Amino acid sequence: MNHRPSFFYPLITLIVIGAFTLTPFQAQANKRCPAPNTSVKVNVKNTPAKVIYKTSHSRSDLERLQLRQGRHTTSGKWKILGLTKTEFKYSIKTTANFKKTTGGRFCAYPVSYDLNIGYADFLIYVDRKYPTGSCEYRAILKHENAHVTIYKSYLKRYLPYIKKQVQTAALGVRPVVVSTPNLGTKYIQEQVQRRIRPLILKLNREADHSNARIDTPKSYRKVQLLCDNW
Repeated sequence: MNHRPSFFYPLITLIVIGAFTLTPFQAQANKRCPAPNTSVKVNVKNTPAKVIYKTSHSRSDLERLQLRQGRHTTSGKWKILGLTKTEFKYSIKTTANFKKTTGGRFCAYPVSYDLNIGYADFLIYVDRKYPTGSCEYRAILKHENAHVTIYKSYLKRYLPYIKKQVQTAALGVRPVVVSTPNLGTKYIQEQVQRRIRPLILKLNREADHSNARIDTPKSYRKVQLLCDNW
């Protein structure tokens, strides 16, 4: 029943220019960028995660999985009977147009943002000691499915707000003068990413906190009382 999923955030290489604040030269040069003739397009996609059940692992296997995720196993009389594993992922695909300007530089214009956000498949592990369909198996499964429900509910709650913030941030991105197109694309991407990053961190913190509330000795005792053959 002990549960701590791992969260992985995309490692996007960004070139930081003064914490993405325009330098005086760039701010002055930026005025020479003509206004864009098309509006930026934004697409936010959430791919639903599957729930996959794993019933062939031993209790020691579950403990190793727990440790592999960088979490301590339980101590005392509480043992790991079930485990839920998932990853929170998001990625931003950015496209931009470029126009040559003076001094061999470029005006970079945002064209589109494609954000893919959500959980990877939920892997629910149940100690193989308990046969499928047994009281103990069903009790463990109910507990682990409660974790999945919590994560999905937080994503559902936050997703509309994240979409709104992405749209607002994308419409607010202005053309910028850069030395290379690659630098321009990365700059344009970061203007949206830095807006949504705090929201995603907050979503994960709150979901993790809610999950911790059902991973307590009191909760485990309630599960234990449901069946006799632990």
